[in-house]
Amino acid sequence: MFVSVKLLGLQRTLTQKDRIQVPFSKGTRVADVFAYIRESFPELPFSEKALLVTVNDKVSTMDRILKSDDDISFLPFIGGG
Repeated sequence: MFVSVKLLGLQRTLTQKDRIQVPFSKGTRVADVFAYIRESFPELPFSEKALLVTVNDKVSTMDRILKSDDDISFLPFIGGG
């Protein structure tokens, strides 16, 4: 089974990919996919506290259990003012 991770902005630039397919097994959580991405792409400036997580375009937590074909995004917070 696989889930898809959309890569946006700097994530896309650094990995040179639009999305990646991540294999998973029953009981896999978003946090597990996050750890997989951090390990696979150490150059990404990923901080769990500085990201908004979406699963299937809905805000999610890192504890969510995933199912096949879920679509995940790790969106960096944008500040300014």
